[in-house]
Amino acid sequence: MKHWTNIVFLLIFGWSSVFAQDAAVLAQRDLVGTARYVSLGGAMTAIGGDPSAVMANPAGLGVYRRLEVSLTLDESVVDFRQREIAKANERVNAFTASQASFVYSFGDPAKSRGLLYNNFMISYHRLATFNRTYAAGYSDDIASLSDVAALKTNGLTAEVVGAEGRWQNEEIGWLSCQAYDTYLINPDPAEPNKWYSLLEQGQTLHTHLRMQETGYVNQYSLSWGGNISNKIFLGASLNMVSLYHNQTASYFELFGDDCTLDNNTYVSHSGVGVNASFGIIGHPLRWLRLGASFTTPTALSVTTTNYGTLKSQLWYVDSIGNPLQLAISSETPINRRVDKSLTMPLRVSGGLAFQLKNYGLLSLQYDYAHRKGISDTHTLRAGIEGVIVNRFFLTAGYAFESTFGKSSAEMLAYNTVRTDAYSQYLQWTHNASAGFGWHGDHVSVTVAYKWRLQQFDVYAHEWATPYDLRATSHSIAVTVNFHTRAD
Repeated sequence: MKHWTNIVFLLIFGWSSVFAQDAAVLAQRDLVGTARYVSLGGAMTAIGGDPSAVMANPAGLGVYRRLEVSLTLDESVVDFRQREIAKANERVNAFTASQASFVYSFGDPAKSRGLLYNNFMISYHRLATFNRTYAAGYSDDIASLSDVAALKTNGLTAEVVGAEGRWQNEEIGWLSCQAYDTYLINPDPAEPNKWYSLLEQGQTLHTHLRMQETGYVNQYSLSWGGNISNKIFLGASLNMVSLYHNQTASYFELFGDDCTLDNNTYVSHSGVGVNASFGIIGHPLRWLRLGASFTTPTALSVTTTNYGTLKSQLWYVDSIGNPLQLAISSETPINRRVDKSLTMPLRVSGGLAFQLKNYGLLSLQYDYAHRKGISDTHTLRAGIEGVIVNRFFLTAGYAFESTFGKSSAEMLAYNTVRTDAYSQYLQWTHNASAGFGWHGDHVSVTVAYKWRLQQFDVYAHEWATPYDLRATSHSIAVTVNFHTRAD
């Protein structure tokens, strides 16, 4: 009865908890885009006139008065470190085309009131890149993945868990089947529907996790922006989001007398979704601009594929007292599932920019992201731009992102087909950037450098001590714009 209660509860809430784990990763956004946008820390909601500023606030498209084609390439290097270990765990390089756009602007420059310009933009932006590999370990953890499997199996008998059609039985989690096959869990002789792990009470174990991720989140947009009397700029975008995320993980435990557990999993997500963005920029004073934007949640249709192997190497004593070693492996079937309930967060942004006569500008911005089931994310941004000599400028920016909520591991449903018990929690991100650029009559070039520091808690399973990881990245972005002379 207890197990049936767990099943009913998790049929309602369990899948959402598993996909909250996925969505927390897939919802992450990088500070990427044009070099000017990156070098200003992304603080461009109130500025506009830049393809990535339009991505953040479509009203920024209303600022344009010319045709423009833009392309951005960037290169980044990422180092992961576990704070308790004074060496780099992994280093990953990534080269991407992070932005491309075409802007068409038409209007009447002789007019001073009413709708002066109608502008349209087709654009591509790389919102996030998941090319990263990291490793971490502990030498004195007290909870095993086999403990988790034993808990998930309570209420079932060995006859049910070991039955021929168990992989298709919706009452049984696949981790339970694998742990049963590899003798990492065993039924209590006194209570056949109660299970115990091979990890003895008070025994510590050595753990090691290696995670490799690849993938991306791309956005393709069709945007409109309008200029009303050079005082109000309005904009709207229809966005298609495509994502691909591939995660391969290996988790290892050593406990007891050379007993080992080795859990290898593969999970991939691919999907598409749509959202819409709306924005406004006000220019009440010559030296002041105010901007705000809203992006709807992204409704996604995601195909998830997963499978995994669990291996054990155990010592036991035979009937005449000789110690023997048993090595056994269990492999799940390949599972493919289409889920249409996954959503990406709604996003709200507000900012103001001060025009410093002809010397440059100062911009401040606040962003908020919310998705039900995921902690809210708050981002503060600041950017400054100064004109050094005619057509040459320098930029600098900073952005701090924090996730408000308790860092905790996601719980696997009792009856889930997923055997990847891992979850990660991004606590905060610091971005510091700088750049320079040159504006020509028909060509502009901007270069930006970005330094990023992120703090992660990574859990091997729901009872594990979190691995405390920090990721440091260094990125270079180069943007080339080809444009007509402004009217």
